[in-house]
Amino acid sequence: MPHDAVSVERRDRVAIVRLDRKGRANALSFAIMDALAEAARGFETDTDLAAVILTGADDVFSAGMDLRDPAFARLDDMALAELRALAGLGPRMARAWAGIEAPTVAAIEGPCLGGGLALAAMCDFRVAGPDARFGAPEVAVGVNMGWHSVPRLTALVGAQATRRLLLIGEEWTAEDALRLGFADRIADEGAALDAALAMAATLAARPATATRMVKRQIDAAAHGLDLMASATDMDQHALTWLSEDFRAALKRFGKRGG
Repeated sequence: MPHDAVSVERRDRVAIVRLDRKGRANALSFAIMDALAEAARGFETDTDLAAVILTGADDVFSAGMDLRDPAFARLDDMALAELRALAGLGPRMARAWAGIEAPTVAAIEGPCLGGGLALAAMCDFRVAGPDARFGAPEVAVGVNMGWHSVPRLTALVGAQATRRLLLIGEEWTAEDALRLGFADRIADEGAALDAALAMAATLAARPATATRMVKRQIDAAAHGLDLMASATDMDQHALTWLSEDFRAALKRFGKRGG
């Protein structure tokens, strides 16, 4: 369903999807995840589309899952089927973005963490502002890194860098992300969207059908086993949501203001 925090703008043959909650660290609530998935699916029959840019607020891409989403207060009352359906919203959103036929570019300013990192990893290219930072606090709050992102990250930066990111909690600067191959370009300060638009213009100038076909070939070669490798991450999410570690994290986040 549509959400006020998710907007879609069309500039000729380029679409810009913006997530901007006007605060709350641009966190991903379940309703926002549904809206982002709907936005991605809206491009399925758009044969004129040359590129899609995903961006966040001016100072934060997304700090990840919104742990203050009201749904988390109902975990104890959910039947297993409802719990699994809720845990499936993130993977469905991620796969919707990975499934866009036209090339996708994430324009990233500020924090890109957890679910935000997973969503950015589903795009074909990532342009980072100089103040962008990347991390995955999932293990620290007692949950797995899901949304089909682990095989994606491993393919992009290698197993050892992914281990440091997810298991140790290492954070990357924009320069780190560029060196590791996660970011493709570093933009000038505040200009990640402009740099992404320039990349989209380059893509739009190339033959569209061949571009889409080659994108699919690359995806098949690099990420063809992602679904198999991520088959259990939805159920892992549902299970870890019931853990004491995650309940403690919910209490900590619930005490925060803003």
